[in-house]
Amino acid sequence: MNEDDDGVLPLPSLMEAWRPPTGGKRSLRGAALHIRSGGGKGGGGGAAAPLSGAQARAKLERIVRKAPEVMVKISGKQRGARHLAEHFGYISRHGKLEVRSSEGEIITDEKRLKAIAADWDMLDQAMNPYGKDRPTAMSMVLSMPGGTTDAATIHDAVQAFARVEFEGQFSYMVALHTDTAHPHVHLTVATQGQDGTRFNPRKADLHHWRESFAHELRQRGIAAEATPRRARGHVQKRVRSPAHHLEARTAGRGRALVLDQLIEERAQEFARSTSPDRRVEDVLALSRQKQIRGAYAEAAAALAATGKQEDRALAEDIATFVADMPPAVSRRLERAREIMLAERGAAAERRGPEQGGKAVQQPVNDRGTSMPRDRDR
Repeated sequence: MNEDDDGVLPLPSLMEAWRPPTGGKRSLRGAALHIRSGGGKGGGGGAAAPLSGAQARAKLERIVRKAPEVMVKISGKQRGARHLAEHFGYISRHGKLEVRSSEGEIITDEKRLKAIAADWDMLDQAMNPYGKDRPTAMSMVLSMPGGTTDAATIHDAVQAFARVEFEGQFSYMVALHTDTAHPHVHLTVATQGQDGTRFNPRKADLHHWRESFAHELRQRGIAAEATPRRARGHVQKRVRSPAHHLEARTAGRGRALVLDQLIEERAQEFARSTSPDRRVEDVLALSRQKQIRGAYAEAAAALAATGKQEDRALAEDIATFVADMPPAVSRRLERAREIMLAERGAAAERRGPEQGGKAVQQPVNDRGTSMPRDRDR
């Protein structure tokens, strides 16, 4: 397929399936459905162009062949010079690791790090005439799944990412950590921009940064991707770190707050209700996944119809990818289904063969697995 071949893949359907979150202040530059055709600094950005057929095909191949997904997350906020200096001490392992500044300075001296923290705080206070309580810096962690990429490549990609996204507008510091299960990079960004802009990212900005980081890794020969969860068929939301931290704190105080407890209670209620609550979000999740499955199926059919061996191979990979998608149910409904199946099996076993007991045949969902009759639909 050549670069100008846009006629095979159903681009509108795929673009909708890959559509990123919306609502970010800085996400329009090169965001998810586009690929940068130039550089760019700060919020202004370089030129962006829609995905061509060849670019869409390459993205499709990476997704269905399960290229590693990059991670970019906000790990914390630092308030004031002292708190920020403590954070710099942490990411530098108190001077044992190099920290690189947005000006290119390589720092291991803790006194120098404390001076930079004071400078960032001074700028923030100077631009804060009403004395609002606001963070001086925001810290991020960027990484790849363990064992997929060497530390030097990740470090280099993050530095390039930071230059493109923040240089000339926000000061930042970069530190590579290799002393954990897999290498990761700490990126700390001053929240007060040199032009008066505040650094205040939204969900869409985080997705754009994942795309940008993945782009830099691909430029270095790493098959990285940054798709939304729903583009891979996932509808269950990830349990976020603050929830895990809250659970750990309450458990340490002798309180039995377990994250799964609420899900279990709601699942039990749903499974045993004569008129279970069909929440709007559950219905929408089914609809979204159906639409996404349809987009991939349409692409597979179009590829298979070309008669080319490489297209047929990709079509088969798409079919496998769709078949492997998890059920479009929440954790509550997934657990409720397990409860209902277990109770029906136990009831059949109690009746026994002499009473006509037999396994209950369950309807099959779009993955070919059994599920209760309309109870979790």
